[in-house]
Amino acid sequence: MLRIFALPFLTLMIAFIFAEFDQPEFESTKAISGSVYPEHLTGAFTGGFGEETCRSCHFDYDLNPDGGSIVVSGIPTELSAGESIEISITVEREDIGAAGFQLSARYEDGTQAGQFFVEGDDRLMFSNDVPDSLQYVQHSSKGTSPSGENKNSWAIRWQAPDSTKGPVIFNIAANAGNGDQSEFGDYIYAKEFQVSQ
Repeated sequence: MLRIFALPFLTLMIAFIFAEFDQPEFESTKAISGSVYPEHLTGAFTGGFGEETCRSCHFDYDLNPDGGSIVVSGIPTELSAGESIEISITVEREDIGAAGFQLSARYEDGTQAGQFFVEGDDRLMFSNDVPDSLQYVQHSSKGTSPSGENKNSWAIRWQAPDSTKGPVIFNIAANAGNGDQSEFGDYIYAKEFQVSQ
């Protein structure tokens, strides 16, 4: 009779012990993923061509809320074949703790237009988990740190293709974050620019 009651009790105790041993590993994994949250942006989130923006995760507020902005300069209204331009991006909002962005340049059919260059700037990187034929340039982990009071800025070089294939569409989404390494309390901005060739 004692064996009948002892077997379920021992099974329960063994399961409890293993659950206790597994718990610290879970907590450790959670802490690690939180500490690298700025690098968590993988995939396409520019808001163009049916894509989501950063709001797919940072959803507390409406898109393009008052009280902040994304300013993109250097994109002309018309491009010449092979032209090289420098694009400046600035995200502004009071009490920014971290900020990031993602930018693409495509033709109307969704194919890559021109080429971005980020070499030598450790505040920039190309996104992974996107089609090999496309370039999505974005902040790196280091590039999330504010570059000034209430703002973060980046500069990117883009070169137009040698032969024209129609208008180029630049899509950008940016996050003015509070820096708490969560998806809460952050403000998302997005813009689209269409440039004739």
